[in-house]
Amino acid sequence: MEHILTMLEVSQKQSYIFSSNKLKDNITNSAVIAWIMSPEYFQKTVNDEKIFDMEKNLVYSGGGHIVLEFKETAQAVEFVKRVTYQIHKDYAGIDVFAVVEPYDSDNLGECLKDLTDKLELKKSRRLAAFHQGTFGVEKINSTTLKPECCENKCEMPKQEEKTDRELSPQDYERAMKFEDLGGSRNESNFIAVVHIDGNAMGKRVEALYTQNKNASWEDYKKKLRNFSSSIDSDFKEAYRDMTDEVCKNIENGNLKTLNIKKFPVRRIITAGDDICFVTEGRIGIECAVSFIRALGKKINSEDKTGYAACGGIAVVHQKYPFYKAYELAEMLCSNAKKFGASLSEDGTGRDISAIDWHIEFGEIKDTLEEIRQDYQTLDGKRMELRPYIVSASDKIMKKETIRRYENFKKLILAIQDEKIAYARGKMKELRTVLKEGETASASFTKFNKLDEIALEGYQGIYKEVSTDKIASGQGLERKLFVRTQDNVERAAIFDALEAWDTYIGFEEAEQ
Repeated sequence: MEHILTMLEVSQKQSYIFSSNKLKDNITNSAVIAWIMSPEYFQKTVNDEKIFDMEKNLVYSGGGHIVLEFKETAQAVEFVKRVTYQIHKDYAGIDVFAVVEPYDSDNLGECLKDLTDKLELKKSRRLAAFHQGTFGVEKINSTTLKPECCENKCEMPKQEEKTDRELSPQDYERAMKFEDLGGSRNESNFIAVVHIDGNAMGKRVEALYTQNKNASWEDYKKKLRNFSSSIDSDFKEAYRDMTDEVCKNIENGNLKTLNIKKFPVRRIITAGDDICFVTEGRIGIECAVSFIRALGKKINSEDKTGYAACGGIAVVHQKYPFYKAYELAEMLCSNAKKFGASLSEDGTGRDISAIDWHIEFGEIKDTLEEIRQDYQTLDGKRMELRPYIVSASDKIMKKETIRRYENFKKLILAIQDEKIAYARGKMKELRTVLKEGETASASFTKFNKLDEIALEGYQGIYKEVSTDKIASGQGLERKLFVRTQDNVERAAIFDALEAWDTYIGFEEAEQ
């Protein structure tokens, strides 16, 4: 049976979404992309059932693209012409790639994989894109660096506005500016850009292909749609669960240090398993963990399997270039995925969720590798323990006993505790001394009588500390560096010291 399949995808989505340093623009741009890749937009744009009918032509939508089927190549080509013309007319600056291919096969899985490969090949061969620039006489917008007369003055599409309201807590106003998220110049003017991505989703699609290779074309399309739809709803529900936890922490006074004007979390992207939101800087790490834990409780309605995901959190100043912050969050998420894959039995990371973060204090670097070069100690050890495991199988947790998020949280809360905060200045100085290595750090803590503080923080966290020895008053080896599963010696306390002023732990967070 021959099928005329068409795949459409927006090119360089992130570049379009984060082209402005205004939060409202980022939110609107993301909503626009979701709208123009929806069957509803296609129906409205084409408005001709002979060319496009949502029920008849849709194969599935998800993962940042949409797949359609047509009876004839000419029909598919005409559809692509009309839709891409209207998109360019409605939203200048958005480029859409499309491929139209006939397939003579009943194996939808093979067809879709081949279609995806051809779209990727087309994208890789693109040499340039041409748009009307400036004539040199127009007024330039200082935020977007584009001529004001050429800018889209678009509003959020109604369908996406409805979704945005549904995903926002009803008792709070939605933040439209970064300064509305709860920071303040005197306390903290950091924001956290959080990027979360599902693990091994491609492998799950392939498994769906294999399990249903003998299914009819119509039956398999239904299964694929249901799988994609469940991913989208499950990830959105996890976002809602996370915002509910933030609400509880506001109500119980745990976030009283935030200068809350509007809700301190703002959704930007919720497209299937691709998630991006921004928060007040001090709650970004906990929000990411809350989301991942909530997601871990969901089960996909089609393949009856749960989810694992990784997150990257870029904690930056409000005025930091937002596109760079998002790029950093993506790199951190990718690094967390690599960490998870290295511990996973099958190398996919499907059984482990992890996070990585970076707190940016001013200097902008292009890659995470360049950033992490600064975390090498003079004696060849590492200062950071990141990434951390949020959840994993028992086998993985037994394998990696140190790099667990629960350990980090216990440690930083102990350090922040008022009982030991009297040595705040010395503890912050220790953060710098750790760069010199283990011997210099041990001498510093001994000279400044910080041994007991380190002990207090480690108690009940790392196996190097024995509560029996503490109770009996016996001597205890207080290690500032620990050896992790990858056979690398890392500073156990650095991450907590670095995040001291930019971290608030949720009281209601599940352990």
